[in-house]
Amino acid sequence: MTVPNVVREHPDPAAARRQRRMVERGALVVIGYGAFAVQAEWDVATEWERHIARTRAAHERAPETVVSHASAVVLHRLPWILPVPDRVTLTDPRRTTTQRTRHVDKVPGAGRRVRTAVVDGLVVTDVPETAIDVLLRYDRGRALAVADAAVRRGVEQSDLQEMLTRRLPVRAHRRARQVLGLASGLSESAGESVTHLVMHDVGCPPPVQQQVFNDASGLIGRVDFWLPDQGLVVEFDGLAKYRDPDLRDGRSADEVVIAEKLREDRLRALPEVRGVIRPVWRDVVPGGRFPAMLADAGVPVRRGLRVTPEW
Repeated sequence: MTVPNVVREHPDPAAARRQRRMVERGALVVIGYGAFAVQAEWDVATEWERHIARTRAAHERAPETVVSHASAVVLHRLPWILPVPDRVTLTDPRRTTTQRTRHVDKVPGAGRRVRTAVVDGLVVTDVPETAIDVLLRYDRGRALAVADAAVRRGVEQSDLQEMLTRRLPVRAHRRARQVLGLASGLSESAGESVTHLVMHDVGCPPPVQQQVFNDASGLIGRVDFWLPDQGLVVEFDGLAKYRDPDLRDGRSADEVVIAEKLREDRLRALPEVRGVIRPVWRDVVPGGRFPAMLADAGVPVRRGLRVTPEW
């Protein structure tokens, strides 16, 4: 990860004017109040790397604040469903109301004890606190992805439930409790978390996660979801394993596709497996066809439901 360097506005007025001319010429890009990045570095940075640079610029200007919410998710390298927000979110211990500016959202932290950690030299809400913030502020898909990741990192679900209770009363507490109840830590990506959420929302029987299958040749592997009564395997296919060289283990994309096809053939050959479906992102986002895929495979879902409901 290569985060663009933050260039502060020069205190000398003449130098500051030169910086503004560099912005006009496209050599610098404004990333915060009195903060720039070199355009060439910005152009090759990912959304995550850009957000970290914006966060560093915002926190340096307001060091009494705590990086929180989606910005803390990015700093902790927790999963996040794109896009990454343009504005940085900071919790301000002095504020009782929210302040929204061009570059920063400051949320109130007055009277609240905020658990923190230091990540990349910045004061950030720790992983459990970040998970609760996301549960209370964002849609259920993003909330479950972060909560699942927190549990995978060793945070006890019961501890998250207790933290949530201490944050009451809040308007979103009932929704947050329902989402947190699904956070098993067994989903290994944001896509798996969302797939699990949609299966719950459409009335699908509770699936077995990370079921291991073997055949006469040995281990076939773990599948994302297994519905034993229907004999159905559900594998979320995020496509990253085909595109990201780091996930291909030295293999070409074609070799990964062939390996996945052979693995699926072995699964389908098992007597207990009557079907395999592979939803992708467009199927599990609201309006997608995942409920229809489940129904067509013989899974009981809510009557008449053919498209993915809102998260």
